[in-house]
Amino acid sequence: MIEVKAENGLVHLTFPTKGMTADQVNDFVTWLRVESIARRSKLTEQAAWQLSEDIKADWWKKNKQRFGE
Repeated sequence: MIEVKAENGLVHLTFPTKGMTADQVNDFVTWLRVESIARRSKLTEQAAWQLSEDIKADWWKKNKQRFGE
């Protein structure tokens, strides 16, 4: 049974973990954290796209020698 309680600006979520590994529980909690941050973000779609392009370009600059270029 999943129980959800919202009060004072917080959501308290209780769910059974039977059958879940510790890693699966941690992955789920991490997903909730990321989702919460994303929903509160003021980042526009265009700014997010540009940020992703900047990150990829920086990564490629630092790692291209690993791929023989």
